Amino acid sequence: MTFAEYFTILQRRWRVWVAGLVLGLLAGAAAIATAETLYTATATSFVTVAEQVDDTGQGEIFQGSQFAVQRVKSYAPLVKSPDVLGPVISELGLDVTERELATLVSVSSAPETVLLDVSVEDPDPARAARTADAVSEQLGTVIEGLETTREGGPSNVRVSLARPAEVPVKPSSPRVLVDLLLGAVAGLALGLMGAVLRHHLDTRVKTQDGVRALTDMSPLGATLYERSAAKRPLVALDWRSSSAERYRTIRTALKFATVDRELRHFAVTSSAAGEGKTTVACNLAISWAQSGASVCLVEADLRRPGVSRFLGIDGSLGLSDVVVGESRLDDVLVPWNQALLTVLPAGSLPPDPAALLGSSAMATLVETLHGRFDVVIYDSPPLLSVTDGVVLGHQMDGVVLVMRAFSTRPEHVRSSIERLRNARVDLLGTVLTRERSRRGGEHDYRSELTRDRGELSPLPPDLATDRARAAASPPAQHPAPKTNGVSLTRVRIDAGGGCDR
Repeated sequence: MTFAEYFTILQRRWRVWVAGLVLGLLAGAAAIATAETLYTATATSFVTVAEQVDDTGQGEIFQGSQFAVQRVKSYAPLVKSPDVLGPVISELGLDVTERELATLVSVSSAPETVLLDVSVEDPDPARAARTADAVSEQLGTVIEGLETTREGGPSNVRVSLARPAEVPVKPSSPRVLVDLLLGAVAGLALGLMGAVLRHHLDTRVKTQDGVRALTDMSPLGATLYERSAAKRPLVALDWRSSSAERYRTIRTALKFATVDRELRHFAVTSSAAGEGKTTVACNLAISWAQSGASVCLVEADLRRPGVSRFLGIDGSLGLSDVVVGESRLDDVLVPWNQALLTVLPAGSLPPDPAALLGSSAMATLVETLHGRFDVVIYDSPPLLSVTDGVVLGHQMDGVVLVMRAFSTRPEHVRSSIERLRNARVDLLGTVLTRERSRRGGEHDYRSELTRDRGELSPLPPDLATDRARAAASPPAQHPAPKTNGVSLTRVRIDAGGGCDR
């Protein structure tokens, strides 16, 4: 993967590595809060070798100094020996064992020097200084004893306390800044690894390339991810925005989805709930109406209808009431937004929507709407939840399958396509919703088309004028639909039948 791809992953998975950073800081803070406060005192000893005189009377000082430098390296491990720590504990009356004191004592020696630095950690700064001096003196005694010749003469090595330990003022542990920095670095590293690992293990559909690889067909288009989508889902009304241009792209692609016939009516569905099918259906209907076509948006989801709520209309009477013969079609059709498009709400919710949608009366209604409007768009229930979408797709030109970026799973898409294929329902194409494009990737022509900062017209200027004139004129009287001798009769609904889920 390239650096740009990793940067994109970190942008999309920022919650993961930020959580790791915060947890690392919290872990560092917890370690600081629970750690014991310790002070470190250091005493320095100087190692010398007794001067020897040869036959000429000249002292071999240089050889002695080199001998001392080499021997200092082997003296350091002696500081943790019982011969050093035992007498110190007895002398100072320390309430610790030799093993416990060994964990608090350390010794170091700078390269090419004869200095031994003995450091002692202790919660009491004064006791740390006394212990460091005592350990240094006892270490010198042990070293001189080891360097004594067999004949019992004086030791060739001398260890003297050059600099006694000073009582420390500031604690050496915990190191607040260092511990917080280490916790932050460790947490950030784990968070970055987790973000990359989660991205590679996440098989959900993310981009249009992923849709193409999954379905072996190019998607019709993708809608943009917008934070205000929950409050303002009808983005196609702002016809000069980038989001509206996305829907125009989908509309254009749909016009070429059927080669041998003109696309007149189709259903918009998804694999599962919450993937944006109703949003796509509403905005696609608006975009199609803005092109000058007469459009009817049908709320065919008779289980959880959402079109009426999105458009802000009364959906108590509608599709189901017409099919069962309780209402006339012209009485329940609702012109919306200055007659920009016509909406057929869901109406009363039946106990068995699949039977209602598969009835002969529903087929007659579909043909009636097909003959009256240029384009009819049906908002259909999810394919994997119920069979309504498949039943409805049989009666029209095909189905548009909606997927949501970072939500839809590949196995759900495969199951939906397989269900449509087995039912011999044409899949017109796919739409990816809430795609997260790179910053700067979309160009908004708003400032180039107009300098007006007021309310945007829901239609292009010419089309808005035409629609206003049409709304002001008396509505045209449509003849009763021809049904070849079959009237829209009441369909008997089995009240005991449950929903097919």
